[in-house]
Amino acid sequence: MLMLMTAGGAVAETAPSAAKLRDWHFGLQGVGTRRDRYDVFGVPGVPPGVVDERGRGAGFLLGYRFGDRFLLELQVTYAAHQIADSEAKMADAEALITGTVLFRQRETLQPFLRGGFGGAGEVLTLGPDGGSLNALGAAAIAGGGLQVRLSSRFSLELEVVATFANFLEVRDLSTAGIWAGRDWQVRESNWGTRSGLGVVVWF
Repeated sequence: MLMLMTAGGAVAETAPSAAKLRDWHFGLQGVGTRRDRYDVFGVPGVPPGVVDERGRGAGFLLGYRFGDRFLLELQVTYAAHQIADSEAKMADAEALITGTVLFRQRETLQPFLRGGFGGAGEVLTLGPDGGSLNALGAAAIAGGGLQVRLSSRFSLELEVVATFANFLEVRDLSTAGIWAGRDWQVRESNWGTRSGLGVVVWF
């Protein structure tokens, strides 16, 4: 009887629900993005073709857990789109401070809500050694997802969020100074969605 009680105690100590909740975490994601429009540069004929609505890329997040369920994170993502009949490419870039609320935080399946704000960019890369044209502005996201807790150190994460960006400035970083190497103001916006799948390491 004593042996059974000892064995039961050992199992309880190693069960996922009883494992220590670690605070710092770092994650890597594969991401996909979609935007409603890409003509945010305030220049006719830019982008120089139809942009493929499916963007593919990667991102990372670094954050800290407050209490059992609230995560404060830095999240950076970058996803590229092909442009029809052109060597140029379009990319969606975001750097955000996000807040995440985990539910069922000591269980294997942990739904969450996530929101955040920060900076956004639409980057038109002009082909080999051609430089780029960058639209910069403010961004926000709202959505949620699911973490699958594999152990106290590792989780898988699925994220789906709505995105919004309000662009304020365009910078000509083309190597030939196509737009006279200057910056100009714009008041353009777009919205879309972003999905991500990745692994999170807790430490």
